[in-house]
Amino acid sequence: MTIRSRLTIWYGLTFMLLVSVAGFAVWSQVQTSLRASTEEALRVHAADVVDDLRQGGSTIDALDPPLPGIFTVLVDPASAAVDAGRGTPPHLPRLPLGDSTRRLETTGPVYAFHVELLPDGRRLITGSSLAGVDQVAARLSELLIMVGTLCAIGSLIGGWWLAGRALAPIRRLTREADAISPHDLGRRLPTVPQQDEVGRLAATLNRLLARVEDAVSHERLLIAGAAHDLRTPIAALRMRLDGLLRVDAVDGVARSQLEDARQDAIDLGELAAALLGLAEAQAVGLADEIDDYVLPLLVARVEQEVEWVARERDVRIVQTVDEVSVRISAVRFHQALTNLLSNAVRHGPAGGTVELLVRMEPAVPGPGAVVSAEVADQGPGLPASRRDDIFIPFAARREGSTTHGLGLATAAAAVESQGGQIGYRDRAGGGSVFWFRLPIAAHGEAARQVERPLGGRAGPVG
Repeated sequence: MTIRSRLTIWYGLTFMLLVSVAGFAVWSQVQTSLRASTEEALRVHAADVVDDLRQGGSTIDALDPPLPGIFTVLVDPASAAVDAGRGTPPHLPRLPLGDSTRRLETTGPVYAFHVELLPDGRRLITGSSLAGVDQVAARLSELLIMVGTLCAIGSLIGGWWLAGRALAPIRRLTREADAISPHDLGRRLPTVPQQDEVGRLAATLNRLLARVEDAVSHERLLIAGAAHDLRTPIAALRMRLDGLLRVDAVDGVARSQLEDARQDAIDLGELAAALLGLAEAQAVGLADEIDDYVLPLLVARVEQEVEWVARERDVRIVQTVDEVSVRISAVRFHQALTNLLSNAVRHGPAGGTVELLVRMEPAVPGPGAVVSAEVADQGPGLPASRRDDIFIPFAARREGSTTHGLGLATAAAAVESQGGQIGYRDRAGGGSVFWFRLPIAAHGEAARQVERPLGGRAGPVG
């Protein structure tokens, strides 16, 4: 159960308990007061009848009772009725002196009695049925139950509303926290004006986000710096190994060892380049700047970088690109598409075909448009066990792959930094299809703007 539901239930139960206690107290007090009024009227009427008899009154019905329904009976010491007034029930039992209540019949009403002893030994009994009092008490109980039920329903509705109002800032904080991605750690939760528990929670979470952002920034800077500094000594190592392999005197075991070392140097160089690419894709800055670009020019730039790998493996790239201008981050588009396309060329079958489809289409769901890119190869596809973590750095290592597993992670980082989506599906007829969607920014949208072409190879139109 949610906190809102629990608060509503506790509030409703507490309110219903208080209403029940208050209702019972009102009902009990009203019933007690009505009975007390009846008993007081019996005592007053008995005193009036006694005074009238002392003054020579001839009948006990000579005086009107203060309340309707009061009857009077005069009995002798042997409990035989000497004179019975109007409305007296038959077969009255012997009653004690003072006030008392008695049910004369099993299913009949309850009667209230007042008995006084006269100087001549006779007893004067005044009585009245409490049926009217009980009816009033019954109607009051029904009214209190109805009012209590309405109050209970109102308390549940009010409790739900009040709990929602009280927890609304927490829901807003939750939505904002969920919207913060690893590529947007600079965002902060909205501040709460009230310095209550919610306000202190928001401030605490913002301080936590600041510490996380600082730690991640230092980690990324460390990876980028290490990758950048490794490229030069690795390149120098490859040059020396290439020079040694050109010497004819090196042969046999020594040549084999040098060739293995050269391959290790190549792997180190590729790893350093991949780490640097991942760090660049995760960094926030000029790479996120947005402007208008011709889509075929952006795709041509990507294809030029992958062309040498395609020629080496005799892979043919078949592209279909919409002739449109789009407003996106050219750097992020280039990072994502280059990694997906090179991944398809490297891991697809040699001599095969890679299909590239890039187009502009409406965003689903929601307004606006997106750049949709799909890269399809003719390889074996991905096993089901790898599909959940293919975009996580070094995830391929867990499956025993010899690749670093950074290309897809770099593509995912580039796409997600722009609020886009990336994914995988099986290709009809065999193979893999990697796709991504980059949102197209509208003119006038609040975004970082470039003032010059990026790199001079795929510049803005107009």
